[in-house]
Amino acid sequence: MAYEFGKVPKAPQPPHAILHYLRGLHEKKHRYLIHGRSTDPRWIYQPNISDLAYMAAEMTLQEANDCCNKAAPLYIFSAKRTIYPSLFVQVLHNYLYHKWFIPYKSEIEYLQFVTKTFLPELLPDDLQPGPLVDLAIPVHAAICARAQEVRDAVKELEPPYPSQPIPPKGPKKWGHYKYACIDQIVRDQEFFLLRPLFRAIMIIIRLEEYNDEDIDIRQLPVLLVRTGIEEGLSAPISFEPIADKITTVIQRTNNSEAVVQVTLETAVDFVMSMDKREIAAFGHQPDPILSTRNLGDGGLSGPSILTRAQEMGWGDEELRGPSSKWVDTERYPEWSGGGAHEDHMIRRMENMVREDFCMRKEFLRPWPEDNSRGKKHWNIY
Repeated sequence: MAYEFGKVPKAPQPPHAILHYLRGLHEKKHRYLIHGRSTDPRWIYQPNISDLAYMAAEMTLQEANDCCNKAAPLYIFSAKRTIYPSLFVQVLHNYLYHKWFIPYKSEIEYLQFVTKTFLPELLPDDLQPGPLVDLAIPVHAAICARAQEVRDAVKELEPPYPSQPIPPKGPKKWGHYKYACIDQIVRDQEFFLLRPLFRAIMIIIRLEEYNDEDIDIRQLPVLLVRTGIEEGLSAPISFEPIADKITTVIQRTNNSEAVVQVTLETAVDFVMSMDKREIAAFGHQPDPILSTRNLGDGGLSGPSILTRAQEMGWGDEELRGPSSKWVDTERYPEWSGGGAHEDHMIRRMENMVREDFCMRKEFLRPWPEDNSRGKKHWNIY
């Protein structure tokens, strides 16, 4: 189907064309949201690692939900400010997205993705790998605990939602959700799931390792960490399948949970293989059919997508998810539609950031230049 991007194709359209268009809307919104929460200084989560109580207090519901339906956390640590964060997060995100995403087929409702990116505030010291992991594991445990607590508190709300105060253990702020339909957000909590694998494994990157804009992101050295929390997994995690790709085995100072140094490519491949193992054991979580009943999708388009379908000539047949079943790939063998367009724009954004960086690299300085406003990489608000 050929149509001008940004305009709803005129009715009547055949069902296959309508479903292709609607899947494109979902893919576009998913790409936009995941990109924003992985790269945008206003959205990327920058936890306060020096005060875990404060870190918990500042977590919004949006940030709590964004920890859900991801296979693993990815932490970017640094002991000092550098000129590279803006470029690095763009390059990293685009690599991860294309590693994970299968056009038309990936389960994308409820913001499912391979990783959740965290950009913690600056480290107090230039820690070696062992002590860094000793710091990172309790930070991640605190984030997981708070994300679960926030969501549990919101699930206890009853109608009418807007008139109710946020419960004591709930989020101090709704985040961007304050502009949305609160009752739908409360209902959606059933399908925002903090996965056992997300608690059990971590990827840690030292920002200092990215010191050349031309570096092959796949070969970036990272730490792959078993946290020791394996409750709910189908089987224990073992690094034996990647033994021949391990560069170094790291000895921790506190205990013996396994930490290995591998390339980013190896780490992501391993996480995706563990995610497939868990899906094979327990089925896809959240359940693609149950979670999309009544066109629920966790903030992509929602039930209003039916109006779009009807504008294009959708008949009386029930429109139901998941959207991964909507596109006939024999009719549409090449990726097209809203998702493909958004992907093109985001790739173009990376190229623009890279070009600007290369032109101004000689004159760039880390910003802010000091820590007078705190140790976060970006102090926007």
